[in-house]
This record gives sequence, structure tokens and C-alpha cells, in this order.
Amino acid sequence: MILDQIDNAARYHRVGQSLAEGLALLADEQVTTAGPGRYSVRGDELFYVIEEYRTKPVAEGRFEVHRRYLDIQAVLVGAECIGYTAPLGLIETEPYNSSKDIAFYQRPPKYSRLIITPGVFAVFWPGQPHMPALAIEAAAAVKKIVVKIRME
Repeated sequence: MILDQIDNAARYHRVGQSLAEGLALLADEQVTTAGPGRYSVRGDELFYVIEEYRTKPVAEGRFEVHRRYLDIQAVLVGAECIGYTAPLGLIETEPYNSSKDIAFYQRPPKYSRLIITPGVFAVFWPGQPHMPALAIEAAAAVKKIVVKIRME
């Protein structure tokens, strides 16, 4: 997992070309001003989703894990909390769905909370549990980009 400022994205370019390309999208005005929907960059290898929603209470949150795709998540408007934990000892509540590349897990009693505001991004590798779209104090409107990079 990486949590950093978009201004520091170039630090991670040596990790891989696809990660560099995905991080570059976060600074592309044409991308960040797009409306909700799924946008292809390189077919199913690299794409992004623009979402608009209201954040939810922690009680409604579920941890999710992907197997095939890395997520780069950044809030464009508003702010949200993303829960993060190690994958050990999690209890599966919804088995892996290969067509959606996602499985869901119960919230453990203890986990880290990341605050994501405009100008900040988080990267979650496949297998890293995260719980997005959480309210910080109260439900709020958010516009967010999630860049998906196929890793297998």
C-alpha cells in the first residue's frame, strides 16, 4: 500500500510503466474533469472509473480484496476515509467473484484509517484489504477516480 501526494507521483515511476501511466492520469485535467463512468486506456489492462457518491458510515463498510487488479484511488472532490488492514485472519462474507475481481470480508476490530483528500492518492496491490467510501465525520459528496491496473 502506498499513501502519498499526487505531487510526489514521479517517485514511483521506477516501480513499473503501468503504475507510472496510472499515476499520470491523476494529474490529467481531461481525466479528472470527466463525468462518472468507466474509461479505457489500454483495454482491460489499464482503465479508470470516475465515481460520484455520498460516503457511508463505517458500520456499512466492508473490506474488499482484488486478485487481478491493483487500485489507485484518489478523491477529486470532497474527502473520504479508507480502511486498511493486513489480510491475516479476515472472515470472508462474500466469496471471490472472478468477473468483478472482488471478495468481501468482515471489518476486523482494529484497522488503519486513511484520510483521502484532493491531491492525495492511495495504491492497493492485489491481496491488500481496503474499505473505501467511508465518511470521515458525516456523509459527504465525493467525486473519485479509481485507476485499475491488471497485475496478472
